[in-house]
Amino acid sequence: MFGPSVAVQPNGSIIAAGKHFTGLDDDFAVLRLNSSGGLVSMSTAAFASNKNEDAKSVVALPDGRFLVGGEGNAGGYAQHGVIRFMADGTVDDSFGRDGRASVDFGRLSHIHAMALQADGKLVVVGESYGGTNSARLAMARLNTDGTLDTTFGTAGLVQASYGETTNTHAVAIAPDGSITVGGYVVESINGDASACFVARYRSTGAADTSFGSNGMTIVAVGSGHENYCHSLARQDDGMIVLAGSIVRNRIGDFMMMRFTTSGGLDPAFDGDGIVSTTFPGRAPISSAANAVLLLPDGKLVLGGHADGQFALARYSSSGALDPAFGTGGLMSFAFGRGVDDQIKSLALQPDGKIVAAGFTRDGSHFNLAVARLLRD
Repeated sequence: MFGPSVAVQPNGSIIAAGKHFTGLDDDFAVLRLNSSGGLVSMSTAAFASNKNEDAKSVVALPDGRFLVGGEGNAGGYAQHGVIRFMADGTVDDSFGRDGRASVDFGRLSHIHAMALQADGKLVVVGESYGGTNSARLAMARLNTDGTLDTTFGTAGLVQASYGETTNTHAVAIAPDGSITVGGYVVESINGDASACFVARYRSTGAADTSFGSNGMTIVAVGSGHENYCHSLARQDDGMIVLAGSIVRNRIGDFMMMRFTTSGGLDPAFDGDGIVSTTFPGRAPISSAANAVLLLPDGKLVLGGHADGQFALARYSSSGALDPAFGTGGLMSFAFGRGVDDQIKSLALQPDGKIVAAGFTRDGSHFNLAVARLLRD
């Protein structure tokens, strides 16, 4: 099982979602662990047979059920796909059609992230691809029964391009219903091959033009570098933290940015709104952050990989490394040989322990890897 996403249920149980090769194709896969990491069950589900499908995001519901979204093949080609599961891991047939809901953008598409509104509706974001194969933002909202909410955007859909290719990997919803999305664009900006972006939408799906420049902000760090952002967190004060990596001469570092409620970089965050962190080693070590977690005390945890191992860093609310965490604020460890281990998702248990999920490689096979960090 290859597992990129994790969520924690109200009772502390862990849900990891990804894909599993069944012998014929890849299907959505869900692994349920108890709060201590013991295996409860594993289940698979698919939209179509003999089609490769991939779960990329999981959202736990208050009643113990959970939603898994990613790339499904409902219409003969890849679409935004969501499956709802009961608390015991069986498919909830009351959702959508036989437990499955798909969103057709009229082109290839898939989900990277999902967020639950206070009213139970689900916002899903990812990419859709046109005839040029250039990705664009593809966002939709589903009602609680899995049907498309046609009051959102244009007939339930929102599509936008912020660069030659727009890769949307993260979403967060504010108490007022506004929706913030983030990711990266592939386009030459200030000499950089790619840049990170954040955009805000109103609860109706219309762009919030009071944010940034006509609803979005693009940031390219440095000159001649590559910038990739994969995760975001919304603080209680409305500020947005966007996390990923900056790549210089093929060597990556952890990176995060904080944006004010108006869409500008926050100068109170490490002086210019941008933080980058290099993991130490005898030779230059490449690293990248795939997930950001906001802790109740305002500290921030980044999770990703460094030198082929699980890697984490913890920061104060001002963006400084927290020396009380790991060694100088940094931590890395391996599963097995540590050839290609990566954290893809972070979640917080009710007791404050951090769950990190991703994958580890064993020869030519990738396996789910889950670790838990103790509280201070």
